[in-house]
Amino acid sequence: MTEKLLSDEYHLNDEERSVFQEYSKNLFADAKEIENPDLHFLDFWERILLYSNMVGVDKAINERVCAKRPVDFRSPETLKLEIYDSLAGKIPIIYVRDTEDFEQLVTNLLHQGIRPKNISTTGASFVSSKSTRFIILSAKPYSNVPAVELGLPDETEWEEKSLILRRGHECTHYYTKQTYGITNNNLHDEIMADFIGMYEAFGFYKADWFLRFMGIIKGSGDRLQYYTGALSVNVRNAVSKLAELCAYKLEKWSLTDSFQNMTVGGRIKYMCKAGFDGLLQETWDIT
Repeated sequence: MTEKLLSDEYHLNDEERSVFQEYSKNLFADAKEIENPDLHFLDFWERILLYSNMVGVDKAINERVCAKRPVDFRSPETLKLEIYDSLAGKIPIIYVRDTEDFEQLVTNLLHQGIRPKNISTTGASFVSSKSTRFIILSAKPYSNVPAVELGLPDETEWEEKSLILRRGHECTHYYTKQTYGITNNNLHDEIMADFIGMYEAFGFYKADWFLRFMGIIKGSGDRLQYYTGALSVNVRNAVSKLAELCAYKLEKWSLTDSFQNMTVGGRIKYMCKAGFDGLLQETWDIT
């Protein structure tokens, strides 16, 4: 019903309606849970962690992770490596607080040393392949939104919160990958990941903040373009409105007893299975 209303509101033609329906389809609807996810990749990272305790994180990363293109770290003393005990199980995380160091590490490790155009707007990377999984986090202001736009008084504290928010965000992607074998580069996944990350960082969820991160509320954020750039203007506007409606429903949900009584994993599973349509119903049936 929501899809039809938005299709009508934004005057989508038949082709655009089809694209909108395909975009908003719930890719988790029929997904089955994985009983024994593969964790063998952790052995490699456990060895790197032990090695880093002896020689330092910078040397361990350069020698064992990106030996082909080592990074001349500007602030090696701020690097941190841990095997984080996430809601989906253990996951290696490299914390890179120096912006230049973060961008160079991502460039060398993931882009063959060729600096990507969007690296300045990138704040985290979730690396997932058949052989390994790990997360790289920066302390950049989340979605490049400064503290003042959120009404926060301290930029340094916001950078710390941004790091925690990113960790929760990327661990949500890790959770769906480990639980369902699925992680998507689309708006449904981003709504879930930002919701979990924000709640982990602050203990609450604000729809207005999410909409600023996405650029739906105008400001410094502009992430929506990465998930809707290939869509026509009409479809993009309909998707933007869909995200806005979901964000405010999620804020209401976060204040309910049913939400408070759920585990973090339960909250993600609920959002996965609900999809856009379920999140907009405001019944929040968790049975």
